[in-house]
Amino acid sequence: MSYELKTKNQKLKTQNCFPFPRFKGRILFDVPMKDYTSFRIGGPADVMVFPKGEDDLREILSFVQLKDFPVLFIGSGTNLLVRDGGIRGVVINLSDGFRDMQWKGEDEVTAGAGVKLSEIVNECRKRGLAGLEFAVQIPGTIGGAVVMNTGAYGKEIKDVVTGIDLMDMKGNKEFINKDGMRFLYRGCILPSNHIITSVHLKFKRDDTRDIERRIKEFKKKRGETQSVCYPSAGSIFKNPNHEGWNNGVSAGKLIDEAGLKGTRIGGAMVSDVHANYIVNLGSAKAADVITLLGIIRDKVLKEKGVMLEEEIKIVGED
Repeated sequence: MSYELKTKNQKLKTQNCFPFPRFKGRILFDVPMKDYTSFRIGGPADVMVFPKGEDDLREILSFVQLKDFPVLFIGSGTNLLVRDGGIRGVVINLSDGFRDMQWKGEDEVTAGAGVKLSEIVNECRKRGLAGLEFAVQIPGTIGGAVVMNTGAYGKEIKDVVTGIDLMDMKGNKEFINKDGMRFLYRGCILPSNHIITSVHLKFKRDDTRDIERRIKEFKKKRGETQSVCYPSAGSIFKNPNHEGWNNGVSAGKLIDEAGLKGTRIGGAMVSDVHANYIVNLGSAKAADVITLLGIIRDKVLKEKGVMLEEEIKIVGED
């Protein structure tokens, strides 16, 4: 097979895929990003690789460094909007590998960055461990959850994180404990050009019945307020006035009060269930979503005097 990888300034022609004889994962070309995001939106990525573990990751990082190709890391593709022109360079998808959970003692685990939040919640429930119940039904992986400091109902992932394992672009590993991490509201500042490979978590023991009760309560709340039937990227805007972390008025309430529920541009619509969700009705383009984001920001600013800040990450070319 011959394939020409195009970036803004470079071209690479490969024979028989990428030159990685020891690579255990998958390598795909001209990949529709809509197939790898919860929004189901996005143009093609030149190349997508799925490393199975650290050796695979080192090999691909060495290659992209050598060729100076742009690189984007993704997990489950939640909280992500890819523009219609797609992504030039290499997308490294951690969802195939980095799926191990190694338990230490009764209440600590090291989870690979590709482990889904739902898997950790379920395992904690079985073991009688509390602290992550709020994350039930939140899509995505633990690596992405740390990057975004995922939270709900006044709880955040930082509450159970004790440290992270990182790899830099040269393949060197590094451990950072929680004291060395800077968590923000819906974010975490990490060393530049590093990727999380695993997350260290610590929980509190509790009665399994109490844990299951809280899980049911969170499921009920999410079902009542966020039962969105169409593809989406979750909450689109951060809650404003979050200096005190979650003490401000919600973005969804502001958008609702501005009368924007049901507002539609092309195939994208402000959800009529949760105003801080934009949903893909089936044919949405990234351009539709971006236009809708602008309409929401402008109207909320005009009527409420609040400038909303995006929570989703927008990547790629128009």
